[in-house]
Amino acid sequence: MRRPERALRRLGAGRGHPGPDVYGIRVADSALGYKSLGKSGDITKAQHCRAEFYLDGYGWVPVDPADVRKVVLEEGGGKSLQDPMVVAARRRLFGSWEMNWLAYNTAHDLALPGASRGKIPFLMYPQCETAAGRLDSLDPEHFKYQITSRELTA
Repeated sequence: MRRPERALRRLGAGRGHPGPDVYGIRVADSALGYKSLGKSGDITKAQHCRAEFYLDGYGWVPVDPADVRKVVLEEGGGKSLQDPMVVAARRRLFGSWEMNWLAYNTAHDLALPGASRGKIPFLMYPQCETAAGRLDSLDPEHFKYQITSRELTA
């Protein structure tokens, strides 16, 4: 068993509380210096799912193991789990999220308003139905869309 899992058990995490998936999109570059963990401008392919777990005495705790894996696979051509950049990402993303991301929802098995093709398993990507059926939002050849972001100042 890996160290974080032992720590969670020791702290009483998760007892009877399933952790929700939190669906959203990256809207800004990473302020922590990770090229793979931020996106600005054209954010069409910047959707991302984060997670939370319940810790007795603390409540819901944010975690992002997928982004730690992304650092391993994508930063500087790939890194080992012991690389200082990966260790820093693991520490930073266990108990917090980098706030360059906008949450949409935590819904599963969702019936969209006006949809006639049944529920969708989760809502993280744009959805579209035609008379012929629901389009595959992960098929860039047949489903095209663009999402952009920009910083607003007061």
